[in-house]
Amino acid sequence: MTSKLIVIGSNSIHCKRFIQGILDNSNYEVAIITNLQMPEFTSLKQYQINFALSNIKAKKQIAEILNIEKPEIVHIHQANSYAWHSLRAIRSLKFKPKTILTAWGSDVLLLPKESRILARIVRYSLINADVITSDSLYMSGVINQLLNGVTKPIHTINFGIQELPLKQIISNKKKVILSNRLHKPLYRIDKIISAFAGLINNQLLDADYQLIVAAGGEESDNLRKLAQKLGVVDNIHFTGMIPYKELVDYYKIAKIFVSVPESDGTASSLLEAMAYGCVPVLSNLPANLEWVINDYNGFISVNINELQLEIIKAVKIADNPEDYRNLYDFNYQLIENKATLKCNINKFIELYQ
Repeated sequence: MTSKLIVIGSNSIHCKRFIQGILDNSNYEVAIITNLQMPEFTSLKQYQINFALSNIKAKKQIAEILNIEKPEIVHIHQANSYAWHSLRAIRSLKFKPKTILTAWGSDVLLLPKESRILARIVRYSLINADVITSDSLYMSGVINQLLNGVTKPIHTINFGIQELPLKQIISNKKKVILSNRLHKPLYRIDKIISAFAGLINNQLLDADYQLIVAAGGEESDNLRKLAQKLGVVDNIHFTGMIPYKELVDYYKIAKIFVSVPESDGTASSLLEAMAYGCVPVLSNLPANLEWVINDYNGFISVNINELQLEIIKAVKIADNPEDYRNLYDFNYQLIENKATLKCNINKFIELYQ
Protein backbone atom coordinates (compact mmCIF):
# COMPACT_ATOMS: atom_id res chain seq x y z
CA MET A 1 0.00 0.00 0.00
CA THR A 2 1.34 3.44 -0.95
CA SER A 3 1.98 5.76 1.98
CA LYS A 4 0.50 9.23 1.90
CA LEU A 5 2.67 12.32 2.34
CA ILE A 6 1.37 15.83 2.96
CA VAL A 7 3.79 18.63 2.14
CA ILE A 8 3.01 21.93 3.86
CA GLY A 9 4.79 25.01 2.56
CA SER A 10 4.59 28.23 0.61
CA ASN A 11 4.14 28.55 -3.14
CA SER A 12 7.86 29.08 -3.73
CA ILE A 13 10.48 27.74 -6.09
CA HIS A 14 12.12 25.81 -3.24
CA CYS A 15 8.92 23.98 -2.27
CA LYS A 16 8.09 23.26 -5.90
CA ARG A 17 11.52 21.76 -6.56
CA PHE A 18 11.26 19.72 -3.38
CA ILE A 19 7.85 18.33 -4.29
CA GLN A 20 8.99 17.49 -7.82
CA GLY A 21 12.01 15.73 -6.34
CA ILE A 22 9.77 13.59 -4.13
CA LEU A 23 7.53 12.72 -7.09
CA ASP A 24 10.51 11.78 -9.27
CA ASN A 25 12.28 9.65 -6.66
CA SER A 26 9.60 7.93 -4.58
CA ASN A 27 6.18 6.29 -4.76
CA TYR A 28 4.51 8.38 -2.07
CA GLU A 29 1.00 9.65 -2.68
CA VAL A 30 1.54 13.39 -2.28
CA ALA A 31 -0.90 16.14 -1.38
CA ILE A 32 -0.09 19.80 -0.73
CA ILE A 33 -1.25 22.40 1.78
CA THR A 34 -0.04 25.81 0.69
CA ASN A 35 -0.81 29.52 0.70
CA LEU A 36 -1.42 29.66 -3.05
CA GLN A 37 -2.26 26.93 -5.55
CA MET A 38 0.71 25.57 -7.51
CA PRO A 39 -0.25 25.24 -11.20
CA GLU A 40 2.72 22.91 -11.76
CA PHE A 41 0.96 20.17 -9.77
CA THR A 42 -2.59 20.09 -11.10
CA SER A 43 -2.64 16.29 -10.77
CA LEU A 44 -2.10 16.49 -7.00
CA LYS A 45 -4.63 17.37 -4.34
CA GLN A 46 -3.97 20.92 -3.18
CA TYR A 47 -5.50 22.82 -0.29
CA GLN A 48 -5.12 26.58 0.09
CA ILE A 49 -4.77 28.09 3.57
CA ASN A 50 -3.99 31.57 4.85
CA PHE A 51 -0.93 30.90 7.03
CA ALA A 52 -0.72 34.39 8.55
CA LEU A 53 -0.26 34.28 12.32
CA SER A 54 -3.41 36.38 12.62
CA ASN A 55 -5.57 33.68 10.98
CA ILE A 56 -7.14 32.06 14.02
CA LYS A 57 -9.00 29.58 11.79
CA ALA A 58 -5.83 28.07 10.29
CA LYS A 59 -5.37 25.38 12.96
CA LYS A 60 -8.91 24.07 12.53
CA GLN A 61 -8.73 24.24 8.72
CA ILE A 62 -5.48 22.26 8.63
CA ALA A 63 -6.82 19.69 11.10
CA GLU A 64 -9.90 19.17 8.92
CA ILE A 65 -7.73 18.57 5.86
CA LEU A 66 -5.49 16.12 7.71
CA ASN A 67 -8.51 14.22 9.02
CA ILE A 68 -9.73 13.83 5.44
CA GLU A 69 -6.37 12.81 3.99
CA LYS A 70 -5.09 10.69 6.92
CA PRO A 71 -1.39 10.98 5.93
CA GLU A 72 1.31 8.78 7.44
CA ILE A 73 3.83 11.63 7.06
CA VAL A 74 3.59 15.42 7.18
CA HIS A 75 6.57 17.43 5.98
CA ILE A 76 6.43 21.10 6.97
CA HIS A 77 8.67 23.73 5.41
CA GLN A 78 9.75 26.66 7.61
CA ALA A 79 9.64 26.96 11.38
CA ASN A 80 7.39 30.00 11.31
CA SER A 81 3.62 30.41 11.04
CA TYR A 82 3.49 27.40 8.69
CA ALA A 83 4.84 25.12 11.41
CA TRP A 84 3.00 26.92 14.23
CA HIS A 85 -0.45 26.41 12.72
CA SER A 86 0.32 22.95 11.34
CA LEU A 87 1.85 21.38 14.44
CA ARG A 88 -0.93 22.67 16.69
CA ALA A 89 -3.39 21.13 14.24
CA ILE A 90 -1.50 17.82 14.30
CA ARG A 91 -1.53 17.76 18.11
CA SER A 92 -5.34 17.94 18.01
CA LEU A 93 -5.67 14.82 15.84
CA LYS A 94 -6.65 11.38 17.12
CA PHE A 95 -4.05 9.83 14.82
CA LYS A 96 -0.40 10.92 14.81
CA PRO A 97 1.46 11.20 11.52
CA LYS A 98 5.23 11.42 11.56
CA THR A 99 6.22 15.08 11.28
CA ILE A 100 9.33 16.42 9.56
CA LEU A 101 10.15 20.12 9.94
CA THR A 102 12.61 21.73 7.54
CA ALA A 103 14.02 25.07 8.65
CA TRP A 104 15.01 27.43 5.85
CA GLY A 105 17.21 30.07 7.47
CA SER A 106 15.59 33.31 8.59
CA ASP A 107 12.93 31.34 10.48
CA VAL A 108 15.46 30.08 13.04
CA LEU A 109 18.26 32.59 12.53
CA LEU A 110 16.27 35.86 12.66
CA LEU A 111 12.69 35.38 13.93
CA PRO A 112 13.69 34.43 17.50
CA LYS A 113 15.58 37.73 17.75
CA GLU A 114 12.65 39.86 16.62
CA SER A 115 10.37 39.31 19.60
CA ARG A 116 9.70 36.97 22.50
CA ILE A 117 6.45 35.86 20.90
CA LEU A 118 8.17 34.85 17.66
CA ALA A 119 10.92 33.12 19.65
CA ARG A 120 8.27 31.05 21.45
CA ILE A 121 6.55 30.19 18.17
CA VAL A 122 9.81 28.98 16.63
CA ARG A 123 10.76 26.96 19.72
CA TYR A 124 7.28 25.41 19.93
CA SER A 125 7.58 24.36 16.30
CA LEU A 126 10.98 22.78 16.82
CA ILE A 127 9.97 20.95 19.99
CA ASN A 128 6.79 19.50 18.51
CA ALA A 129 8.28 18.13 15.28
CA ASP A 130 9.48 14.52 15.28
CA VAL A 131 12.48 15.21 13.04
CA ILE A 132 14.15 18.51 12.10
CA THR A 133 16.29 19.31 9.07
CA SER A 134 18.36 22.35 8.13
CA ASP A 135 20.61 23.17 5.20
CA SER A 136 23.80 24.03 7.07
CA LEU A 137 25.78 22.79 10.05
CA TYR A 138 25.63 26.28 11.52
CA MET A 139 21.85 26.34 11.36
CA SER A 140 21.66 22.89 12.91
CA GLY A 141 23.74 24.22 15.79
CA VAL A 142 21.41 27.20 16.24
CA ILE A 143 18.41 24.87 16.25
CA ASN A 144 20.04 22.79 18.97
CA GLN A 145 20.50 25.97 21.03
CA LEU A 146 16.87 26.96 20.53
CA LEU A 147 15.75 23.53 21.71
CA ASN A 148 17.55 24.34 24.96
CA GLY A 149 18.01 20.82 26.28
CA VAL A 150 15.14 19.12 24.43
CA THR A 151 16.56 16.28 22.36
CA LYS A 152 15.39 15.99 18.77
CA PRO A 153 16.95 14.34 15.70
CA ILE A 154 18.50 17.13 13.61
CA HIS A 155 19.71 16.32 10.09
CA THR A 156 21.76 18.68 7.93
CA ILE A 157 20.48 18.29 4.35
CA ASN A 158 20.40 21.01 1.71
CA PHE A 159 17.87 21.05 -1.13
CA GLY A 160 20.68 20.99 -3.64
CA ILE A 161 20.50 22.35 -7.16
CA GLN A 162 17.73 21.23 -9.48
CA GLU A 163 20.08 19.58 -11.95
CA LEU A 164 23.86 19.43 -12.27
CA PRO A 165 24.64 21.27 -15.51
CA LEU A 166 27.19 20.23 -18.05
CA LYS A 167 30.53 21.74 -17.19
CA GLN A 168 30.76 25.23 -18.63
CA ILE A 169 33.41 26.52 -21.03
CA ILE A 170 34.81 29.44 -19.07
CA SER A 171 36.17 31.15 -22.18
CA ASN A 172 32.53 31.74 -23.15
CA LYS A 173 31.94 33.81 -20.03
CA LYS A 174 31.34 37.54 -20.41
CA LYS A 175 32.16 40.59 -18.29
CA VAL A 176 29.08 40.09 -16.14
CA ILE A 177 28.55 40.22 -12.38
CA LEU A 178 25.33 38.56 -11.21
CA SER A 179 23.16 39.28 -8.17
CA ASN A 180 19.89 37.34 -7.96
CA ARG A 181 18.73 37.55 -4.36
CA LEU A 182 15.39 39.13 -3.48
CA HIS A 183 15.17 42.90 -3.23
CA LYS A 184 14.68 43.04 0.52
CA PRO A 185 16.81 44.86 3.13
CA LEU A 186 18.09 41.48 4.39
CA TYR A 187 19.94 40.84 1.13
CA ARG A 188 21.71 44.23 0.93
CA ILE A 189 21.48 44.59 -2.85
CA ASP A 190 22.15 48.31 -2.31
CA LYS A 191 25.63 47.45 -1.04
CA ILE A 192 26.33 45.47 -4.22
CA ILE A 193 25.17 48.34 -6.44
CA SER A 194 27.21 50.86 -4.46
CA ALA A 195 30.35 48.72 -4.59
CA PHE A 196 29.94 48.15 -8.32
CA ALA A 197 29.36 51.86 -8.96
CA GLY A 198 32.50 52.74 -6.99
CA LEU A 199 34.56 50.36 -9.13
CA ILE A 200 33.15 51.66 -12.41
CA ASN A 201 33.26 55.36 -11.50
CA ASN A 202 36.82 55.13 -10.23
CA GLN A 203 37.92 53.10 -13.26
CA LEU A 204 38.91 50.15 -11.08
CA LEU A 205 36.80 47.87 -13.22
CA ASP A 206 36.60 47.65 -17.01
CA ALA A 207 33.81 49.94 -18.20
CA ASP A 208 32.42 47.02 -20.25
CA TYR A 209 31.41 45.16 -17.09
CA GLN A 210 27.68 44.78 -16.50
CA LEU A 211 25.92 44.11 -13.21
CA ILE A 212 22.83 41.98 -13.67
CA VAL A 213 20.40 42.56 -10.80
CA ALA A 214 17.89 39.74 -11.13
CA ALA A 215 14.78 39.06 -9.03
CA GLY A 216 12.56 41.71 -7.45
CA GLY A 217 10.97 42.81 -4.21
CA GLU A 218 9.96 45.73 -2.05
CA GLU A 219 13.27 47.55 -2.60
CA SER A 220 13.31 47.38 -6.41
CA ASP A 221 12.29 51.00 -7.03
CA ASN A 222 14.81 52.29 -4.50
CA LEU A 223 17.56 50.18 -6.07
CA ARG A 224 16.84 51.59 -9.52
CA LYS A 225 16.95 55.12 -8.09
CA LEU A 226 20.26 54.32 -6.41
CA ALA A 227 21.76 53.15 -9.70
CA GLN A 228 20.61 56.37 -11.35
CA LYS A 229 21.96 58.51 -8.51
CA LEU A 230 25.36 56.81 -8.73
CA GLY A 231 25.49 57.27 -12.50
CA VAL A 232 25.71 53.61 -13.49
CA VAL A 233 22.32 52.96 -15.10
CA ASP A 234 24.04 52.05 -18.37
CA ASN A 235 26.07 49.34 -16.60
CA ILE A 236 23.24 47.78 -14.59
CA HIS A 237 20.38 45.67 -15.91
CA PHE A 238 17.39 45.02 -13.65
CA THR A 239 15.61 41.90 -14.92
CA GLY A 240 12.69 41.74 -12.51
CA MET A 241 11.39 38.31 -11.56
CA ILE A 242 12.34 35.88 -14.31
CA PRO A 243 11.76 32.17 -15.11
CA TYR A 244 14.45 29.79 -13.93
CA LYS A 245 15.51 29.01 -17.50
CA GLU A 246 16.30 32.68 -18.05
CA LEU A 247 18.24 32.82 -14.78
CA VAL A 248 20.31 29.86 -15.99
CA ASP A 249 21.23 31.88 -19.08
CA TYR A 250 22.68 34.54 -16.78
CA TYR A 251 24.58 31.93 -14.73
CA LYS A 252 26.13 30.70 -17.96
CA ILE A 253 27.56 34.08 -18.96
CA ALA A 254 28.40 35.59 -15.56
CA LYS A 255 31.98 35.47 -14.32
CA ILE A 256 31.17 36.72 -10.80
CA PHE A 257 28.29 35.96 -8.41
CA VAL A 258 27.73 38.32 -5.48
CA SER A 259 25.47 37.53 -2.50
CA VAL A 260 25.88 39.44 0.76
CA PRO A 261 22.82 38.94 3.00
CA GLU A 262 22.98 39.78 6.69
CA SER A 263 21.77 36.29 7.57
CA ASP A 264 21.32 33.11 5.56
CA GLY A 265 21.47 29.37 5.42
CA THR A 266 22.84 27.55 2.40
CA ALA A 267 21.41 29.49 -0.54
CA SER A 268 20.42 27.42 -3.58
CA SER A 269 21.49 30.34 -5.76
CA LEU A 270 25.05 30.06 -4.41
CA LEU A 271 25.21 26.36 -5.24
CA GLU A 272 23.81 27.00 -8.72
CA ALA A 273 26.27 29.82 -9.37
CA MET A 274 29.20 27.63 -8.34
CA ALA A 275 28.00 24.81 -10.60
CA TYR A 276 27.83 27.19 -13.56
CA GLY A 277 31.33 28.53 -12.99
CA CYS A 278 30.67 31.89 -11.35
CA VAL A 279 33.33 33.05 -8.88
CA PRO A 280 31.41 33.58 -5.59
CA VAL A 281 31.77 36.76 -3.54
CA LEU A 282 29.86 36.32 -0.28
CA SER A 283 29.12 37.85 3.09
CA ASN A 284 30.91 36.47 6.13
CA LEU A 285 28.27 34.01 7.32
CA PRO A 286 28.86 30.57 8.86
CA ALA A 287 26.72 28.81 6.21
CA ASN A 288 28.76 30.42 3.41
CA LEU A 289 31.98 29.29 5.05
CA GLU A 290 30.78 25.70 4.73
CA TRP A 291 31.06 26.08 0.95
CA VAL A 292 33.71 28.70 0.29
CA ILE A 293 37.25 28.94 1.62
CA ASN A 294 38.25 32.58 1.39
CA ASP A 295 40.81 33.25 -1.35
CA TYR A 296 40.70 29.61 -2.47
CA ASN A 297 37.41 28.79 -4.18
CA GLY A 298 35.74 32.17 -3.68
CA PHE A 299 35.90 35.35 -1.65
CA ILE A 300 34.38 36.34 1.68
CA SER A 301 33.67 40.00 2.44
CA VAL A 302 34.41 40.25 6.15
CA ASN A 303 33.61 43.97 6.11
CA ILE A 304 30.67 44.78 3.85
CA ASN A 305 32.06 48.29 3.34
CA GLU A 306 35.09 46.73 1.67
CA LEU A 307 33.06 44.63 -0.76
CA GLN A 308 34.84 46.34 -3.67
CA LEU A 309 38.13 44.70 -2.70
CA GLU A 310 36.65 41.20 -2.86
CA ILE A 311 35.00 41.88 -6.22
CA ILE A 312 38.36 43.06 -7.60
CA LYS A 313 39.99 39.82 -6.37
CA ALA A 314 37.26 37.78 -8.04
CA VAL A 315 37.70 39.66 -11.32
CA LYS A 316 41.45 39.05 -11.24
CA ILE A 317 40.88 35.31 -10.83
CA ALA A 318 38.34 35.30 -13.65
CA ASP A 319 40.82 37.14 -15.89
CA ASN A 320 43.44 34.42 -15.38
CA PRO A 321 42.31 31.34 -17.38
CA GLU A 322 44.41 28.83 -15.42
CA ASP A 323 43.41 30.12 -11.98
CA TYR A 324 39.80 30.43 -13.07
CA ARG A 325 39.76 26.86 -14.41
CA ASN A 326 41.27 25.48 -11.19
CA LEU A 327 38.69 27.31 -9.06
CA TYR A 328 35.84 26.10 -11.24
CA ASP A 329 37.10 22.50 -11.26
CA PHE A 330 37.09 22.49 -7.46
CA ASN A 331 33.65 24.08 -7.16
CA TYR A 332 32.04 21.86 -9.78
CA GLN A 333 33.27 18.71 -8.04
CA LEU A 334 32.10 20.08 -4.69
CA ILE A 335 28.57 20.65 -6.00
CA GLU A 336 28.53 17.31 -7.82
CA ASN A 337 29.43 15.45 -4.62
CA LYS A 338 27.38 17.38 -2.07
CA ALA A 339 24.69 19.53 -3.58
CA THR A 340 22.49 17.94 -6.23
CA LEU A 341 18.77 17.58 -5.65
CA LYS A 342 18.81 13.96 -6.79
CA CYS A 343 21.48 13.08 -4.25
CA ASN A 344 19.92 14.98 -1.35
CA ILE A 345 16.23 14.25 -1.97
CA ASN A 346 16.89 10.61 -1.10
CA LYS A 347 18.22 11.73 2.28
CA PHE A 348 14.86 13.40 2.95
CA ILE A 349 12.98 10.31 1.78
CA GLU A 350 15.01 8.14 4.17
CA LEU A 351 13.64 10.24 7.04
CA TYR A 352 10.11 9.16 6.13
CA GLN A 353 10.87 5.50 6.81
